[in-house]
Amino acid sequence: MVAKGPMSDSCVENKVIVKIFGEEYPITGVSDPAHIYKVAEYVDAKMREVARISRSKARDKVAILTALTIASELDETIEQLRSVTDSRNTEIDGLLTRLDKALTHEPLNLG
Repeated sequence: MVAKGPMSDSCVENKVIVKIFGEEYPITGVSDPAHIYKVAEYVDAKMREVARISRSKARDKVAILTALTIASELDETIEQLRSVTDSRNTEIDGLLTRLDKALTHEPLNLG
């Protein structure tokens, strides 16, 4: 591990070697090494999957197709999250409206 710099004492850069599609790559980042390995394993698995089903076996083309596949997955996940968030916000707005109506129209019975 290497310290990142004098202004960011709490940030520590981790350097790990990952293997993706048969090649080793040194990766330096502030993420937990376990996270870096997990992401690298995901990319490796995706590249192998793309290479298996693709007509092209060239490493650069497999890498581009893999990047497009992962970007598509990310876009779909973002859309699903947006949809769930919108739905929840609509439900919350409805509940707040009902609560507001209940609080303004019904007197409190304190005794």
